[in-house]
Amino acid sequence: MIKIKHILYIVIVNFFLVYAQNSSAQISTLYFMDGLHQSVGLNPAYQSSCNTFIGLPAISGVNLNAAHTGFSFQDLIHLGTGNLADSLIIDINNIKDKLGKNNYIIAETDIPILALGFWSKNNYITINLTNKTKARMAYPGDLINLIDGNANFIGDDNPLEITDFGPDAINYNELSFGLSKKLTHRLFVGARFKLLSGLGSIASKKSNITLVTDEDTYNMHLETEFDYYVSAPVSFNVNDDGQVDDIDVFEGEDIIKDLLKVKNMGVGIDLGATYQFSDNIKFYASVTDLGFIRWGANTANLKQKASYDFNGFNLDSISTNPDYEFEAIADTLQELMKYTYSTSKYSTPLNSNVYLGATYSVTDFLNFGFLSRTAFYDRKPHQSFMVSANLRPAKWFSTTVSYSYANRSFKNLGFGLTIGGPFQFYILTDNLIAAINPKNTRSVGFQLGFNLKFGCGKRDDYSIMNNKKLKKDIDFM
Repeated sequence: MIKIKHILYIVIVNFFLVYAQNSSAQISTLYFMDGLHQSVGLNPAYQSSCNTFIGLPAISGVNLNAAHTGFSFQDLIHLGTGNLADSLIIDINNIKDKLGKNNYIIAETDIPILALGFWSKNNYITINLTNKTKARMAYPGDLINLIDGNANFIGDDNPLEITDFGPDAINYNELSFGLSKKLTHRLFVGARFKLLSGLGSIASKKSNITLVTDEDTYNMHLETEFDYYVSAPVSFNVNDDGQVDDIDVFEGEDIIKDLLKVKNMGVGIDLGATYQFSDNIKFYASVTDLGFIRWGANTANLKQKASYDFNGFNLDSISTNPDYEFEAIADTLQELMKYTYSTSKYSTPLNSNVYLGATYSVTDFLNFGFLSRTAFYDRKPHQSFMVSANLRPAKWFSTTVSYSYANRSFKNLGFGLTIGGPFQFYILTDNLIAAINPKNTRSVGFQLGFNLKFGCGKRDDYSIMNNKKLKKDIDFM
């Protein structure tokens, strides 16, 4: 019989595949960072004013981004008031007000292995090899209300149905080929085609718990149904009933051989454009990560469906042997958590993003931007907004300050800096507050690295989107 700890182990294995490569996600503050090649990850219409860009493994981008949409640490644990002013308290009632209908713990990564950008006539071409990860744990806000017992879930709230929760994580390598082209002096378009090779995955296809409360006796009837798909360096030991008894983990060379198998293939595409509406106004639009991965290596479909009736504790038994009473309930629940096993290929979509933005140039070196980002995951859209002030007084220096609504929080002050010529250093974050007061934030993240750029300033004829001076020579009438 598969135990809860085995499911947790599968989750940990896949999260290890995520974090063994470091952590990151594309940071929205990056979108309007002029002169930074990494912007191509958010809008493939980006063009560089340098002849050649070279990115080195990890050195050109070490990123970390994690978020919890439900509440911050300080929302849950903080100093009390009155007689408890010098004590830390766990404030369950406070986080009840913070939780949404659906809440997520999120970690995403992009780790560069190799990156190249260069010009071919009037076209800017990019080639990137990147390790990417998306890890997410979903849980419903109603889950916290069970702390108060089941008496609250009678009447219109009976039964209590908890759905759409559980882990989703993928780790894959992405080889992309991008092309950005100037169609007119005003319009630039770009696209990146991606070949994907999956390394590990866990997908929650169904996670349902139904709790029915008898309105006279308050006895509980519990129904559970889970359906997970897994592709990981593990093998399952199955009994004669088709149920999983145990899990064997690949070790040493077996893990490496498994990860090198090219059986989890997929494709994706990014599309983007910029439009110079007037001397001062520019519009941006892009869609990233349209695609999927088909998983076929070491795949498993784990299913569970059971019911359980709880009619209260036997008070006589508790008074004489309390351990036995609780152990009996735990054994019963563990017996119900039997997962059937089958091998099955499956597909997971990429987490797509839609960006819409605009900038208004006050001077040749200062503009203000607005960006809307719609992220699609868990079959739902998740919206964020950003405003920014972007300064580039010299080709070798630029900086950005941003303010965002993201992860259902307004406490997001971002910052970006690039400095240097051929050897460029940059650092970005969407939440500077996390470095100052981490206990009062719902997200933390940064991106920093070094880039190699050559022949800068020699492509002004083709890089209008990054060349303020050239705008003066263009007739927008």
